[in-house]
Amino acid sequence: MEFELGSILKLVKRRLLFIIVLCIVAVGIASFVSYYVLKPKYEATASILIQGDRQQKAINDIMAGQKLVTTYGEIIRSSRIAEEVVRRLQLNMTPEKLLEKVKTRTSSESLVTTVIVSDSNAQRATNIANGFGEAFNENIQAIMGVENVVLLDRAKVPFEAISPKPVFNMVVAFGLALIAGIAISILRELAEKPVKSAKNIQLDLQLPLLGTVGKLKPRKRREKTKSISVEGASRHEEENAKIVLPGTTEII
Repeated sequence: MEFELGSILKLVKRRLLFIIVLCIVAVGIASFVSYYVLKPKYEATASILIQGDRQQKAINDIMAGQKLVTTYGEIIRSSRIAEEVVRRLQLNMTPEKLLEKVKTRTSSESLVTTVIVSDSNAQRATNIANGFGEAFNENIQAIMGVENVVLLDRAKVPFEAISPKPVFNMVVAFGLALIAGIAISILRELAEKPVKSAKNIQLDLQLPLLGTVGKLKPRKRREKTKSISVEGASRHEEENAKIVLPGTTEII
């Protein structure tokens, strides 16, 4: 069945109360989940700079430093550094659990590595990010025998959570509920519309009609009709029966 814009607007007007209630419920659920169920997540970042030898300014040294960035990123997320951070901050979690909160971002065009920490507590996220930067800076000499790393930017306490986003979630919930409400209204309209004739079916479905099936009579009624038909046929045969006398051509 084809719905034009005008018919859809009329349908929405008839089902307006249902659609409004559905949208209010969806927005309410999204708001409740965003504010009371989902825990806020904060993100703090600290930057680490890999320096080259001050007495060597050759291009090869710069390229070598860029290659070290990837290696240093892996060292930052090592168990050794994580254990040091847990010890310093006296965190109530294992190094493995701590590393799930930490990721690094590097670039082949830069000598800067960024430590990104996500946590439900803004201050703790900041402390962990700075803790990784400090622990890495102090342990890199023992690990690789170099002193070319400095903590470029310390992490600052984030004021806004990166997730959840209540307003965004409520807008999405409203949009989905509106679409669902209109779709349900159309389906209900199709289900409740009576089929009056075969011609209506052709108009609605835009398909050719191959044939129709006649309405079947109830079994008892069919048997009664059949019995009446048999009796009528027998009576008709009796009325039309003719008798020929033997030895004559006379018909009685």
